Amino acid sequence: MLDLGLPDGDGVDLIRDPRTWSAMPIIVLSARSAETSKIAALDAGADDYLVKPFGSGELMARVPAQLRRSQRVSSAEATPVIQFGTITVDLARRTV
Repeated sequence: MLDLGLPDGDGVDLIRDPRTWSAMPIIVLSARSAETSKIAALDAGADDYLVKPFGSGELMARVPAQLRRSQRVSSAEATPVIQFGTITVDLARRTV
């Protein structure tokens, strides 16, 4: 989950980095309700976008939905080792 209103940068920029190495689900939570903000976040790689205020029930429904989708993608890709920079993550051994 990511709020676009970060004190030290733009959340849309933050979405782009993990998309170069991960398919983890990203749900944006933001007070920005303009269509252009939603489009920018989704185009950057966000999987979902919720405008504040939102109900906790809606959030609690969207999180498992995104996790289900990401598990289907993960099992299809089956990449046990991910590298970014000097960090290696072995998913099968659960080591970093």
